[in-house]
Amino acid sequence: MTLQQLLRLAWRIFRGRATRFLSITHGVALGSVALSSAALLLTLAVLDGFEQTLQEKVALFVSHVDVRFLSPVAQQSSERWRQHLARLNPSIRLASTYIELEALLSHRGNVEAALLHADVPAVRSRYQALNIPELTAGKSCALGRPLAERLGVRRGDTVVVIASSGSSGALSTPVIGRIRVDAIYESGMRQFDESIVLVTPSVLHRLQNALLPTGISLWLDDARKSQWLARQIDSLFGTALYARSYRDIHPAMFTWIAMQKRPIPIIVGILSVVAAFNILTLLFVALVERRSTLATLRMLGLQRKHLLTMVVGYGLAVAIAGYAIGVAIATGFASAQRTMGLVRLDATVYFIDRLPVEFLWWHFAAVGAAVALLTLGVLVLPVLAAMRISPLAIIRIR
Repeated sequence: MTLQQLLRLAWRIFRGRATRFLSITHGVALGSVALSSAALLLTLAVLDGFEQTLQEKVALFVSHVDVRFLSPVAQQSSERWRQHLARLNPSIRLASTYIELEALLSHRGNVEAALLHADVPAVRSRYQALNIPELTAGKSCALGRPLAERLGVRRGDTVVVIASSGSSGALSTPVIGRIRVDAIYESGMRQFDESIVLVTPSVLHRLQNALLPTGISLWLDDARKSQWLARQIDSLFGTALYARSYRDIHPAMFTWIAMQKRPIPIIVGILSVVAAFNILTLLFVALVERRSTLATLRMLGLQRKHLLTMVVGYGLAVAIAGYAIGVAIATGFASAQRTMGLVRLDATVYFIDRLPVEFLWWHFAAVGAAVALLTLGVLVLPVLAAMRISPLAIIRIR
């Protein structure tokens, strides 16, 4: 008999005219595999989604590698350093000098601290990702929504900027200016949205004529190279520059994700073990209820190896069907989460305001392999039980 014929025969024997108890056992086994597969897939997707989303959001403001100047001499040669770093490694796709200035924003009696940030040249990808128009006017800015709400401003309003006219730590008189709010952005990273104000360089130069660049932002083709590149810059130009990767600047975010990646998949993976034992129970029940039929087939000449193929095939068929249902559940939930944002998060705790779900190809491969291996592992006992069924069993049953 061919493999296809054996599998079709196994399905007809174990599922044809099944008793109520066998049908319930089949449903429990199928459902447990589906739920455990969906839970494990979603767990992996959420953990990797957190890491990928945080990486993308942080790169909007911090860049992959942040290079600071260690001396006024280096600051005065900022453009030469920017060009030099842009040619340092082929993985660097963009190098932009930036200027930052701490200030107070005031509007109708509301006062908030903020960090004014300007790029030279402008980082267009940042504005595209934030879905706001690029700032071109000399006195315009873009505020995060939480900061705008606390100040009580809307698009088109004017805010008062109060900044120091001297260097940090020096006695100086405050400088007061006005800028117009041309855009309100929402990146999803609350700690950035409530503190960073995007402005044009001319806004900062109006406040401080002699303001020098603060540092250089580097964006890479592969963010995973950021820590290696930061160490390379430190080793080559450590006396003039200080480089940090986005992971070094915000270690708490990514350390938290790394800590979650260790225990959670193991805990959720226990569900897969339970599902495998439900398949084991199903096969034992099926063998007991179909013992006479299998003994009759043995008497009619069905070989033992064919019987073993039928048992293993039926067990794997249940596991594969459950896994397919689990994949459908997981992908359906992920699609609904992306479009409707079903699960919201507290951004002050989780850094972002909605649950990210990002599937990678290896998630499906790893969970599918785990389901198959666990199923094959628990099939040992049913296979041994099937081998004990002899043609003489039909006589004893009769």
